[in-house]
Amino acid sequence: MRHSSVTNRSAAGALALALAFAAASLAWAAPPDPSQPAATAPRPGILTLEQALTLAFQGNRDVRNAALEVAKAEDELRSFRTQALPQFNVYALSTQTLDDIKVRVPAGAFGDFPATGPIPATDTEVTTPAGRQTLFLGEVAQPLTQLRKVSLGTRLKRANFEISREQLRARRKDVANDVRRVYYGLLRSQSGLAAAEDSLAALRELDRVVEARVEQKVELLAGGLEVKARLARAEYDALSLRNSLLSGREQLNDLVGRPIDVPFSVDTVPEIAPYEADLEATRAIALANRADLKEARLRQRQAEIDRRLKRWDFVPEVSLTYSYLALPSVELLPKSFTTVGLMLSWEPFDWGRRRHALAEARKSAEQSDNLVQQAESQAAIDVGVKFRSLQEARSLLEAARLAQEAAREVLKVTTERYRQKAVLLKDVLEGQEKLASADRQRDEALLSVWTARADLERALGED
Repeated sequence: MRHSSVTNRSAAGALALALAFAAASLAWAAPPDPSQPAATAPRPGILTLEQALTLAFQGNRDVRNAALEVAKAEDELRSFRTQALPQFNVYALSTQTLDDIKVRVPAGAFGDFPATGPIPATDTEVTTPAGRQTLFLGEVAQPLTQLRKVSLGTRLKRANFEISREQLRARRKDVANDVRRVYYGLLRSQSGLAAAEDSLAALRELDRVVEARVEQKVELLAGGLEVKARLARAEYDALSLRNSLLSGREQLNDLVGRPIDVPFSVDTVPEIAPYEADLEATRAIALANRADLKEARLRQRQAEIDRRLKRWDFVPEVSLTYSYLALPSVELLPKSFTTVGLMLSWEPFDWGRRRHALAEARKSAEQSDNLVQQAESQAAIDVGVKFRSLQEARSLLEAARLAQEAAREVLKVTTERYRQKAVLLKDVLEGQEKLASADRQRDEALLSVWTARADLERALGED
């Protein structure tokens, strides 16, 4: 009867251990796939990738500052345009004379007539008492020769405005890429944490069963310690994933311009479709759309406009002017008068300053040509690197998927053989470890594909 009781306990323990292994196998063999959509409706507090991108475009501080730079450049352009319009200037001077103002009028200053004689008949002195006097000058000047310089300067400011818009577009692309990278990292951490928690539950059940079998002397102590070691390692991995998830949430909240402690969870994303275009077509798209290339070409245009603008520094400035002058209240002086005329301003001798400035502008234009060629070459190289990285990531993902399936099948076979007492406990534990490693490698490969695709989209520069 005792032998039968021991046999029954052993059989029951083996059955419980087999069930624990089966639960562990299911936990490791079927980790959550972050690329597959969830079967249920999104939970409250979920943040989709599209929502994160929208929030980032609206609330990211770098994007908002770049948008303010665009607005500032537009204001600067509108301000500069007014230089082609008439310029109004008003000058007023209020003074206190310290002495009387005396005006001497010689005899006959106003004529000598037969009927009256000289007017005045003798030298006459007209005195204005000391007091407060006011001088007023109003002037309207319409630039003439400066209009061409203003036109070129306006084109220069417009190019600067367009550069600021391209910088805003580039900043949005950079922020979108950062958001995608952080979001994909959160997705991996979230799915990994779910798998780790399932594995922890299975390992705890396995530890309970093995510990009972060790007490019954039907399992070696080494096997029980091995399970405990793996359980401790799994608890560490789960803690690390939780911390990564918290850090990633704080980083994403900061990227979208929210307080870093706003709670949320990430949503699943669909499997990335293969990128069908070939490398040459991809490079052509990048050369036509990249913000840094458009900025380089705009700076090239700026340099050419600046060179032409420097040539106009040799031309005198001529303006059509209308002036009104109100004089102080001094006897014998007119109260006011108006004038219309041309005003010329020119610096005939500048000791070679304008000539050297023009030579500098020519060299800057040549530099801008070289920079455009260099930017186009670097963009083509960058697109090639990102394109090949995506190819490599896809190939690695397929290899990781096959390795995961192989490890799952091996664990299934090993677990079945353990039930039949054909292998040892350590063989099953090794199989579980290999499957867990294959799951991690598959998640990392999927993350690499996501980030490689995001990097390629950023390199293309498409909106």
